[in-house]
Amino acid sequence: MRAGGYAEWRGELYSCGSVFKPYVLLQAWGDAPAVGGFDRDHNGMWTRLVQRREVTRLEKVETFAVWQGRRVEVVEVDGGRAWIQQWQWPVPDHPAAYAIENGLWGAKVPVEELTEVVETVTEVPIAL
Repeated sequence: MRAGGYAEWRGELYSCGSVFKPYVLLQAWGDAPAVGGFDRDHNGMWTRLVQRREVTRLEKVETFAVWQGRRVEVVEVDGGRAWIQQWQWPVPDHPAAYAIENGLWGAKVPVEELTEVVETVTEVPIAL
């Protein structure tokens, strides 16, 4: 399951920060990427900032699923966990759920708890 931005760089696909800026922040979890030049950040994620023109493909992935009977947006996936959110009150009565702001709540849940997953992949032009 994927959600958010993705960039292909030197033959590998990485999650990334915004796909709409001149520089792309490549992100990887786990072991250090095979290609050098990545640094581990304060969250334990490997990151490397590259110029947009260095990537060969950019994608924006929007993912929706059902969790606890509620249709939610998957904002980010890291390992086996997914950050989800929904604009609807009340906040679910679940230990993982918390209020964010103005009717928005979120939770970080195991991906196995998500059903009816639908991903929409949009190719983003590399040229700005």
